[in-house]
Amino acid sequence: MRAPSEFTADELLLDRQIFDVDGSTVGRVDDLELTEPGDGGEPYLSALLCGPTALGPRIGGRLGEWWAAIGRRLRPNNDAYPNRIPVEHVDFVDRLQLRLKVSRDKLDADRLRDWTRDHIIRRIPGAGS
Repeated sequence: MRAPSEFTADELLLDRQIFDVDGSTVGRVDDLELTEPGDGGEPYLSALLCGPTALGPRIGGRLGEWWAAIGRRLRPNNDAYPNRIPVEHVDFVDRLQLRLKVSRDKLDADRLRDWTRDHIIRRIPGAGS
């Protein structure tokens, strides 16, 4: 049994709202990337993963497959997914949020939103300039 002061990475990080250094919303932590060191040591947290292709497998079942498929289809073919935020960018985490050391402009967190705006929304008559 764990002590009350102990926690796991998924309890602390998953579904946490992410804010950049300026307080702008970046997204939510949908999954975690663990990396195994080459020397056989313990795996370590290397990145926070965001977006539908990170969340879909967590949801599971048909709904999860559907969610991830939408994310894969609404992006350029050469675009790596899911969105990755290296842990080096994390400033602090509390019960409600996760704050980064960098601005959202330095991240690829808006790729799906930008692609959808540029390739779908702008084609709708009256959607803007």
